Amino acid sequence: MPACTAPPEPVQRYLTHLRVERRVAARTLALYDDALRRLADGLAAQDVPLQRTQPHHVRGLVAALHGAGLSPRSLALQLSAWRGFFRWWGREGAVGVNPVDGVRPPKAAKPLPKALPVDQAVALAAHENEVDDPALAARDHAIAELLYGGGLRVGELVGLDCAAGPQAAGWVDLADGTAHVLGKGRKRRSVPIGDAAVAALRAWLTQRSGLAAPGEPALFIGQRGARLSDSQVRSRLRR
Repeated sequence: MPACTAPPEPVQRYLTHLRVERRVAARTLALYDDALRRLADGLAAQDVPLQRTQPHHVRGLVAALHGAGLSPRSLALQLSAWRGFFRWWGREGAVGVNPVDGVRPPKAAKPLPKALPVDQAVALAAHENEVDDPALAARDHAIAELLYGGGLRVGELVGLDCAAGPQAAGWVDLADGTAHVLGKGRKRRSVPIGDAAVAALRAWLTQRSGLAAPGEPALFIGQRGARLSDSQVRSRLRR
C-alpha cells in the first residue's frame, strides 16, 4: 500500500504522545508511524472513517497486507501499533471499543524441532528444580518464557528495564504484549512476546520488589538485587 502524504490528525497526536510523553526511541516511533499510515491508507481506500473502524475492517487489512507479502511477525507488529493507537484514542473518549482487540495475525510456519538425544531426554525427565526460593523460581520461569515467546537474545533480555525511559536499553509493554529491545548493531526492534510470557512476567514482578536494590531499574535481577549478567542467565539456562 502506498504511504499517505500525512497521517490523520489523531494519529499525529498519538505519535507526539509516544515521542514526548512515553519517550519512545526513534526507530520504534518510525515503525509505529509506518504501521499507522498503512492503517489510515487501507481505511481510506474503503471510505471508512478512522473513528468507525470495525474488527472486520482490521481483519480485511491484515489479509490484504499478508497477500502483499508481509510476514506473520511483521503483521503482529502492525496489529500491536494499531491496538495501542485505539487504546489511547479510547482513553480520550473518541472510540468506545478497540476494534483491534481479538484480531490475531496468521500463524507463522514452525520448523520441526530437533529431537533430543536419549541421554538428554532422560536427564530432562528426571530433572528437579534446584531453586527453593519462589521469587527466583518465578524469575527463571519468566526468563525462559520471554526467551522462547519473544525469540529474544540473552543480551537483549538482560538489558530490559522495568519501564520505558531515556536511559532504558529495552523494556516490556505488558498491556500490548510487546518487548522493545536494543539488538545487534544498536538497532531497536519490537517483538510480540505471547500470553504465556506476559503471565510469567506479571508473576515475577509481584516478587521482584522484595529483591531489588534501591533505584535498580533492571527487569531481571539476582539475589543481591542488581541486574543479571549474560553469564548468570546462561548458567541458569544450563541448569
